[in-house]
Formats: sequence, C-alpha cells, structure tokens
Amino acid sequence: MATAPPTARPGHVYVIPCSGKKLDRAAPARELYTGSYFLTCWRAAAVLAGDDGLVLVLSARHGLVTLDQVLEPYDTRFGDRDAVSDLLLAAQARKLGIQHARDVTVLAGAAYVQAARTVWPYAQAPLSGLGIGKQLQRLNDMRGAAEMDELTAKCSPAAEKEPEPVTAQPVESVADRGPLYDVPDDYSQRVRTFAVTVAGPQRHDGEKPYTYVVSEHSTEKAWAKVLAWFMVEQETVDAHVVAGESFEGEPEAGCGYFWTDLRSEFARQEALDDLADQATEAVDAFRNATASLVRDGDVIADQRTAYDTELGDASYAAWPLVLELAANDGRD
Repeated sequence: MATAPPTARPGHVYVIPCSGKKLDRAAPARELYTGSYFLTCWRAAAVLAGDDGLVLVLSARHGLVTLDQVLEPYDTRFGDRDAVSDLLLAAQARKLGIQHARDVTVLAGAAYVQAARTVWPYAQAPLSGLGIGKQLQRLNDMRGAAEMDELTAKCSPAAEKEPEPVTAQPVESVADRGPLYDVPDDYSQRVRTFAVTVAGPQRHDGEKPYTYVVSEHSTEKAWAKVLAWFMVEQETVDAHVVAGESFEGEPEAGCGYFWTDLRSEFARQEALDDLADQATEAVDAFRNATASLVRDGDVIADQRTAYDTELGDASYAAWPLVLELAANDGRD
C-alpha cells in the first residue's frame, strides 16, 4: 500500500466534486456550484475538516480550487478534451503545499477518486462502490458523527470530573440559517409513492431509522405527512427525516431492511374524515328539521310524535354511516 512521504504537511485534506448545476455568472466556488449533491458533500467536508483541515473542490475544468476561488461557469466533465490534466493537478497540489499530505479523503464519485489518486494514490474514498442514495446516506452519517464528536468535545467536562449527560440542543440557531431540508419542488397533480425514512429517539441507542411508504403529490408533502405521523405515534419531537434514505417510489425487493406501508392507514383516516363530515351534515339537517319542535332544549309536548318521526328518519339515514365507521375502525 502506498504511503505518504515523511515530509507531508499536517492537516486532513477533503476533496469534494464540482457540480453540473451552476450559476450563470462568475462566483466563488462555494457559490458557483448549486447542485444538491455538491452541497451535501461540502457540508459533510466542512464539518469533518473542522478548523485544521482543508476543503478543496476538484473541478473537471480547473482542477483543485479553494472554496473562495472565483470561477466562470463552464460545462466540462472528466474525459472531455478540455478536462484538467494529471500534470496540472500535481502542480496545483505542490503550489498548495499538500502534494505530500498524509490524510486525504475524496467525498465524491469514481471519476473524482480516480483523478485525485493521480496525486494521492493513498487517498481514502468512503463513497466508492455506492449508489447515489447510499452515498448521500454515508455523507449524512459521516457529518452527523463528526458533529456529535465536536459537540461531545465541547460539552465534556475536565478529565477529573464525572461526565455529564448531553442535554437537548436548541434547533433555533440551525433553523435560522435557512430551510432544514433541501426538498425538491416537485409537486404534481398526480399522486405518487414515496419512501420516507425517519430517525427517532431510538437512534441514541444505536437503532436504525424507520422507513415508511406513503402516497402524496410531492416530496415535501410526503416528508411532512410521515414526520407528523411518527411524532404523534411515538409521542416525541426528537425525530427528523433522513434525507439520504428517502426517495420517490417503494424500496426494492430484497433491499435488506424492513419498511412499513402507511398508505392503507392514511386511506382509512381519510375515510374517517369523510364519515365525520357526513355525520356533521346529518346532525345539522336533523337540528334544522326539528328546530320548531324543541323549546329550551326540550321537545314541545304536542310535537313529540313529529319529533320521534324525524328522529327515526335521521337514525335510519345514519345507519350506513355507522356500518362504514365500524369497517374503518382499524381493528381486525
């Protein structure tokens, strides 16, 4: 296995990919690339690098660039005639003083790993061999673990003291920075199937998150539906959607994990809502029909027969609602 020379500069180097989706004007690399995959890689690398590491973008056109480097938009992929050469990558690494970096991690796909390893043959590639969904999951897991390590380090008391339990962290500081999730704007009139994975308080005990399948018009509606259902069902607010494990469609057969189909449950709840509306309309109709037969909440004496007739008709009309309600009570 190749190793870095002993003259390597200290500090971990994280290499992230560029993005096909870009602004239409010149901008610093951190702003130029707008693709969700790039943003996920960048966020993970930023947390992993901390204060001592270095995050670089590997551009198919410009090579190794810092996040502050201003670039013009371009349309180049690895393998194109105008793609960056191995010699230029090596020269850029030397100029940055990282050609002998001991710790290099490439948070990107195969083409980027191949290019980076022309400079650092020993570079780590934790996303190699994974599909895009698993890559996003791995990135989120790595970021979460790094954030927890950082939080633990900050909250840990002096070595001579007993460790204190980590308390709940306020989310306002994170929420104020922008949306909590990068959810696509994919609403359509057609109802589609979505798989939504939620991590609840059981994650603190090492349990894996739970995956649910629902039908909705958009990703955002599906996530909201499942997250709200989970919080009510589990009686907790300590839950979040695992974006990297949530997608449109059902999990494939033999996916290796269990999932719960909530479509019939929500259909049952919608049926109950319809029944409740029909029952309200029936009660209103009965009250309107008997308004002249009642005074101060009591049936007028000489109107008893008419009142009983209306009550019998209303009861007869409501009986199908009772039967349908019993059929949708959710019990076998």
